[in-house]
Amino acid sequence: MIKFKIVFMKKLVLVLLTFFSINYFAQITLEDGKDWAKNNGVTLNSNLSSYIGKAGFAAPIVITRDAGLMIIGEGFEGKSKGAKVVFLNEKKEVIWSHFFGSKNDNTEAQSIIEDRTGYFYVFMEAHNKSDAKDTRERVVKVNARGEIQWDYALEEKEEHYHRHCTYVKLDEDGKRLVLFGTVQPDKVAIENNERYSWEAKLDGNGKLDSEIGELLKD
Repeated sequence: MIKFKIVFMKKLVLVLLTFFSINYFAQITLEDGKDWAKNNGVTLNSNLSSYIGKAGFAAPIVITRDAGLMIIGEGFEGKSKGAKVVFLNEKKEVIWSHFFGSKNDNTEAQSIIEDRTGYFYVFMEAHNKSDAKDTRERVVKVNARGEIQWDYALEEKEEHYHRHCTYVKLDEDGKRLVLFGTVQPDKVAIENNERYSWEAKLDGNGKLDSEIGELLKD
């Protein structure tokens, strides 16, 4: 009887180890996100791809709090080119997606980040088709079900121009975002082709608090 129990326990342990190993290796990874993007015609932003896998930073691919993946990149919807946002679950199934584009702008896909309350912030840059230097930073807040909470151009928040986010990270409070980049604060800066460093905090309601830094030299 004792021998039977020992054999049974060994078999049970092997079954459990196999089960947990399968589930461990079945977890979706950042590489899965890269493969999905490549296989589905979605081009990741090369300037921001270095942030993929960097905890607390916005990136073209991020692992979500519920072990899924969020992907943003340049894609097509019919003949229209714009920013494609896709949420994959742990089984690599597409749960929801969004396409952002505009007739008057060329929309550049940048990055995405999740706060500690489970909301996502999608970053894009809109380039005026008639003037490539005329840019606006666009941010869209989305919940876990893919429902858009708000969609703002940051220029709507302040009388500044041609804002550009170099990178975005999660604030220490886990709710606000810290944005770093450049801006042209007034029309004089535009006329002189001057750009200034820029840092801001963006909260979940879309409130933006920013500071203009030093003039950047070429």
